[in-house]
Amino acid sequence: MIPVLFRANSTKFDTYGIGVLRECTFCEVTEERNGAYECQFKYPVPGSLYKEIAKERLVKAKPNDTAADQVFRIYRISTPINGQITVYAQHISYDLSNIATMQFASESVSPSRAMEHLFQNTATPHNF
Repeated sequence: MIPVLFRANSTKFDTYGIGVLRECTFCEVTEERNGAYECQFKYPVPGSLYKEIAKERLVKAKPNDTAADQVFRIYRISTPINGQITVYAQHISYDLSNIATMQFASESVSPSRAMEHLFQNTATPHNF
């Protein structure tokens, strides 16, 4: 699998974004039941997109042979070892844990209406 790099504020992933990380030497997506959903890849320092890889940027990768591509946000980049960096990214759904909401109370509301109200009354901006 060859990951594709996108800007941190991207919302559409049907293009090649910043570029395809062709020089990637290793890419693995791990998904644990009720646990982490992460992407890890190694990229060479002399690679053409090395300077574009940064924290908060997005990476699209295929988790397995049958699933659709998934988007991951970079949260850690190792220091170069033997001319390669290791990049760690977690699934984009984890971004929901960083959204603060204002307190509200309501009775007899459908779940869809409750979620709609929740996302309309957030204290921090979001793309959800």
